[in-house]
Amino acid sequence: MDFFVDEGFQRKKCEKCGKFFWTKSAERKTCGDPPCDPYTFIGSPIFKRKHTLDEMREHYLSYFQDRGHSRIKRYPVVARWRDDIYLTIASIADFQPFVTSGQVPPPANPLTISQPCIRLDDLDSVGRSGRHLTTFEMMAHHVFNTREKEIYWKDRTVRLCDELLAGLGMDPLAVTYKENPWAGGGNAGPSVEVMVGGLELATLVFMDLKAVPGGPIQIKGEAYEKMNNYIVDTGYGLERFVWASTGSPTIYDAIFPDLVRKVADLAGVEHDLQDPEYAEIFAQNARLAGMVDLDEYSMKDLRARIAGSIGISPEKLEKTIEPMERIYAVVDHTRCLAYMLGDGIIPSNVKSGYLARLVIRRTLRLMKDLGLALPLADLVEMHFSRLDYADWQERFVTVKEIL
Repeated sequence: MDFFVDEGFQRKKCEKCGKFFWTKSAERKTCGDPPCDPYTFIGSPIFKRKHTLDEMREHYLSYFQDRGHSRIKRYPVVARWRDDIYLTIASIADFQPFVTSGQVPPPANPLTISQPCIRLDDLDSVGRSGRHLTTFEMMAHHVFNTREKEIYWKDRTVRLCDELLAGLGMDPLAVTYKENPWAGGGNAGPSVEVMVGGLELATLVFMDLKAVPGGPIQIKGEAYEKMNNYIVDTGYGLERFVWASTGSPTIYDAIFPDLVRKVADLAGVEHDLQDPEYAEIFAQNARLAGMVDLDEYSMKDLRARIAGSIGISPEKLEKTIEPMERIYAVVDHTRCLAYMLGDGIIPSNVKSGYLARLVIRRTLRLMKDLGLALPLADLVEMHFSRLDYADWQERFVTVKEIL
C-alpha cells in the first residue's frame, strides 16, 4: 500500500510466527500479536486519557462522521435476516448477504456504526482470561465500492485508522499492522490486524472475494472468486479501546467498573484495585492468559505459572481470583441477556432462544456459587438503565416478565 511507504513504515517478517507486518520502528522484530508479544498496556495506557464506553463510542462515530461518513443506527443482536447464523457476530453481518452481494443498496455509503455483537464460542473463558466477553460493540466504517464507482479503498482506510489512533495519543512507533487474510459469512479478502501494546484493537478487511465451489482462490481451505463489488469492512473493538485507554488489570474493570464493584459488594467480596499486590494478581493473569490458548492450557497449570511469577502460593491465588472470575462473568452475562431479551429473543429450546436459555442457566449457576440472592432481573436492569436506545426502558417491562 502506498500509505505505508509514504508514511515511513517498513514491511518486516515476524521472527516468531513468520507473518508479515508493517511498523515505523526500526528495532521491532515481532508482529505485536500474542503470543509473539505480551500485553504491555496494563498499567501503562496506550492513549493520553481514559475514556468510558460512551465517550469512546462517540469519539469514534464523530471522527468518521466528520470525514464524510453517515452515522447509522445499530441492528438487532438477533440476526433474523440471516439463515446461517442466529446472532449478529460482526458489523458486516448487518449487510450480508444482500448488500455485500449488490442485490440491495446500502443504507448509506460510506457509513459508520457501532454494532452490538454476541459471540458465545469462548463462553468458558469469560471472566477467567481477563479479556473475553460474550457481548461487545464493533465500531466500524464500511464502504461499498463498485467497478463503476470507487469511494475509497485500502490506502484511505489505513490512513483513517492511523490518524484516529494518533488523535487519541498513541505512540506512532507502538502500532503494527499485521497482514492476515480474512474470511467469514461467504466472503473473504486481504486484511491487516491493528496491534498496539499486544492488544488487537481493530481489523481492516478489504473484502473482494465470494465463496464459490471450485473457485480459483483458496483462503483458509475454502474456494473463492473475485466479486463485482469490493467492500471496506472494518471492525474496531469498543471495549478494547476503552481497556487500552485505562490500562486496567482486566477488561471488565475498564468497561464495567461500577457494576463490578456493586456485584462484588453484594457478594461480600472485597475488590480493591488500589492495593498493588492485589491488582497485580489480575494483571498478571490477563497478561499470561493472553499468551496461551486457554482451550489447550489447563487452568491448573496457568494458575501455577501466575502464582510463581508474582511470588504467592497457588492456593492464595485461587482464593483471591476465583470469586472475582465469577463476578466478572455475571456482569458480562447479564449485559448479554439485556441485549438478547431486549431485542426480542424468547428463551426456548431452539435457535437463538436456546442460546438465551443457555446464558440464563449459566448466570443463575454463577449467582448461586456467589451466594447472590437478588433476582436475575435486577442485575439485567442495571445494564438497561445505561443503554441509551429508543424505547429501551419500556422493553424492560417485558424482559422482567420473561426472567
